[in-house]
Amino acid sequence: MSLHYLSYQSVALQPFSDEALQDLLAKARVYNIAHQVSGMLLYRDGQFVQVLEGEEDVLRELYTKIQRDPRHTNVVTLVDEPLPQRKFSAWSMAYRH
Repeated sequence: MSLHYLSYQSVALQPFSDEALQDLLAKARVYNIAHQVSGMLLYRDGQFVQVLEGEEDVLRELYTKIQRDPRHTNVVTLVDEPLPQRKFSAWSMAYRH
């Protein structure tokens, strides 16, 4: 079992409405609970920053999907490293607008 931390930033191709963000979060939370992923998502002025924590192989698969998501572009990895202990263990996906 290899706990990992991955963070990235990206740019939305179109502004996200509150409804669209809530839909994205609902789906992310279901996936994250099922795959033991924790983290947070920040969105402001068309910019996303997301932090993900979980098993390294799970995060790699999820990040590949995220990178291919057509709703955003310019996905840049900020941090990609082993994690000794979760920082967001109680959050399947915290959100801040």
